[in-house]
Amino acid sequence: MNPRYKMLGIHVIIFLTAFLLARFIMMQLVMEASLWTTIVPLTCAWLIAPRPHVVQMQSGKEYGLKSIFSKKVFKV
Repeated sequence: MNPRYKMLGIHVIIFLTAFLLARFIMMQLVMEASLWTTIVPLTCAWLIAPRPHVVQMQSGKEYGLKSIFSKKVFKV
């Protein structure tokens, strides 16, 4: 599998998992559905999910994921 697609796939899976978990918790706390029950989980998932990170090396591109919680890049 291409490392670029692997990186994007992992990013999407983590983002969706964080969004669905935050949405489930939000729906348990708020009885009526509103715009906030979508915006707050999206914001939480956007902050939690690691960002794709591409570095141009002499041997080619190196793909990884970088979180806001650590400076380390997780290579794919």
